[in-house]
Amino acid sequence: MSRIKFNKYNWLAYLYFFFNNAGLAGGLLYTNLLTPFFYLWLLAKRKQPVLYPFFILVIPFDIIHIVNGVEWQPFIISNLLFLSTYIFAACFNYFIHHYNRLESLYKELLILNFIFTLIACVVYFTSFKELLWYKNKFTESVDGFHRLSLLTFEAAYYAQIFAPVALYYFVKIFLQNNTKPAFPTLILVFIPLILSLSIGVIGAIIISFITLYIIHYKKIFYKKNFFNILFFSLALFAVVILILVIFFPNNVLMIRINNIISGVDTSANGRTTDSFEIAWMIAKERSIWFGSGLGQIKVLAYDIVKRYFNYWGDLEVIRIPNAVAETLAIFGVFGLLLRFGLIFYFFFKTKVLQNYYRTLLFVFVFVYQFTGSYITSAVEYVIWLLAFSSVFKQFDVKQKESELML
Repeated sequence: MSRIKFNKYNWLAYLYFFFNNAGLAGGLLYTNLLTPFFYLWLLAKRKQPVLYPFFILVIPFDIIHIVNGVEWQPFIISNLLFLSTYIFAACFNYFIHHYNRLESLYKELLILNFIFTLIACVVYFTSFKELLWYKNKFTESVDGFHRLSLLTFEAAYYAQIFAPVALYYFVKIFLQNNTKPAFPTLILVFIPLILSLSIGVIGAIIISFITLYIIHYKKIFYKKNFFNILFFSLALFAVVILILVIFFPNNVLMIRINNIISGVDTSANGRTTDSFEIAWMIAKERSIWFGSGLGQIKVLAYDIVKRYFNYWGDLEVIRIPNAVAETLAIFGVFGLLLRFGLIFYFFFKTKVLQNYYRTLLFVFVFVYQFTGSYITSAVEYVIWLLAFSSVFKQFDVKQKESELML
């Protein structure tokens, strides 16, 4: 086995993957605090200004929002946070196109993540379990349930961070001929995902694979080991579900799935239908076409929820846990059109469908943006950039076709 070589980029990757939120309040991240360093580093590498695209897109909206009226403190803070996210995304984009050890880095992240998961399983039985396990109302009639989150602030956020690594190994196992380590690797991938119990992330992963199969079924169908591994995975999944249904009919997973199907799951509703309804009302308060402005959701949502939803209790800070709905609330219909215009522009420009892995990433993040995330999520931009990148050429469709002919 070749010796692992650590460098500054490894440590930054570990910071992003494992410790980005450790000890920080709310959604603040160390990648936000390191923005000046990232900006200076990017300037030194590219030797040209990097903020023009951001200002061209954001300043026209900001001017309209100021004219329509904003509360200045959250407006300025949110603009700075948005700028910070853009700088991080620009640095990450440079990184993935100039770092030639991504495959090795993925392996390190997979192994370290599983080690931390095992540690979390031990910690679960101590009084410190809430350091690594997210406790919340899991679904209707299930309160105070713990889900794996490691040092992130929420289980679904952790699962979204892990998703690119999981998808990488899924496509590597299912589509490459060399599947000798497939089953142990599946364990390393499956266990953290299952323990996170993020229905949104797991559902988006399943949808991405179904979509990939529909698009490339003629090529995938004839893979030597595809159906062997697929059968094993489905059989394992079916056995787990059967055990849960027969022996543990009241387990939390089955309760939540039933609640989602019945339409009474508060988390699923809050991330989908409720988010769009509130976003529409917030946008209309200032301008349905241009939205309410950055930082204004927390200003306007309180009265809207009380007025339209007849909520009489004390409300915490209200957020919209849905990136598409949040875009509507902040930037209005024009902002929403711009969002999807850019997505499809880069989709066709970078020829996403010509690479199996990038297709999975694109479908995953495209679906997940309707059920979670937020517009300043570094994790979401990381996945978009990976989907639109020119790396991971080993999963190019033409490359895999030539392998099939051997």
